[in-house]
Amino acid sequence: MKKLLALLVFAIFFTGLVSAADSPMYAKVVPIQKVTSHQKGYKVSYFTNQYEVKSIYVPIEWFYQIGDFRTSDGFIKAEIVRGNGPSYPFMQLFWKDGKFHHLRLFVVDNYGDRTWGIVNESENLGAKFDPTKALELQF
Repeated sequence: MKKLLALLVFAIFFTGLVSAADSPMYAKVVPIQKVTSHQKGYKVSYFTNQYEVKSIYVPIEWFYQIGDFRTSDGFIKAEIVRGNGPSYPFMQLFWKDGKFHHLRLFVVDNYGDRTWGIVNESENLGAKFDPTKALELQF
């Protein structure tokens, strides 16, 4: 009876491992240095695994369910969550079946915080906020 019970527990545990490993969705949490707003979206400066600062440009269209800028399964490509806490700001990136799926920005609620800024218009970054282009992420 004990062997049968041990075998049953092992089978349940092993089945759970296999289903988690075969999951089509993969997520990664990345700390953010600064989020700067632009009329066409957000420039997000984040830390890589080697503590280098890299930037991505998230188009404003990704935050709304309009047009053709949704994910393949109909969800919005970007969400913004405002709050406070020692872990803010950070972002969650999601891949489905090996391709970028969507992201969530967890930002400080207070726009006066040092982690917020406004893009200098002289930088002329408008073209970088193309909603049809994939994000170029480096870790």
